[in-house]
Amino acid sequence: MKEYLKRLSDGCPKWQFVFWWIIRASLIFAFIKGFFPPEGEAFDITDPLQVGANFLCTFVWEIFMMFPKKSILRYVPSSVQSFLMIGIWAGSFGGKFLNLYYDSRWWDVILHFVGGAACVFFGYELACAILKRSKATAPMSLILLASVGFSFLAATGWELFEFTFDQVAGMMGGYPGDAQHWSLALAEGTPKIKTLIPPIVPERWPLMDTMSDIVLNTLGAIASYIFLKICPYRHKGRFKMESFEKAEEKETATV
Repeated sequence: MKEYLKRLSDGCPKWQFVFWWIIRASLIFAFIKGFFPPEGEAFDITDPLQVGANFLCTFVWEIFMMFPKKSILRYVPSSVQSFLMIGIWAGSFGGKFLNLYYDSRWWDVILHFVGGAACVFFGYELACAILKRSKATAPMSLILLASVGFSFLAATGWELFEFTFDQVAGMMGGYPGDAQHWSLALAEGTPKIKTLIPPIVPERWPLMDTMSDIVLNTLGAIASYIFLKICPYRHKGRFKMESFEKAEEKETATV
């Protein structure tokens, strides 16, 4: 345990830990509050369950640090979790708890665009971690291909999570959840009713909402691809991973 805690302190600045626990505290508050709905509103078990599921995702980096050094996950920087937690907070606390998915026209739009963009950077960091662990090199074009592919995988995984959550919630509570924001009845009379792609008929509204999410994820991924093509940080020249080489030098100097 002592070695593990040292690993955490060496791999993450203290301010990030403080930031993480501020985010986690707000999610804990939203989770507990979900069991006590305002007067006049029916209790919906899916609200705290969704917040709780997202809360568990805020510990991924700490879990990564439990893996042996030969695992590529040990080389993922802590900054990845910081950006991940901002997205989780915006979706779970802002979107679900504060109901900004329905009260704001642009909340979901921004989240999916930024999410698609951020996942390209996550894929980029993961590819760099693989190279660092293996002490290998790769052309930037291959790293970018892997990064964009990871973004599409993450976007698809998120839609599958929302779909699965709604199905499971339906079996548990007798009425499906709304993680996928599929309900036209809930959207009517709110800014959420306007989708990026207008439905031809009302029955296609849930499909248009999901497809709009996919389009926005794709646009965000393209934006990140262009940025990394122009400014490939961690990558110098065709193959060299500059920051990793410096890290190896520091490790050797301290031994």
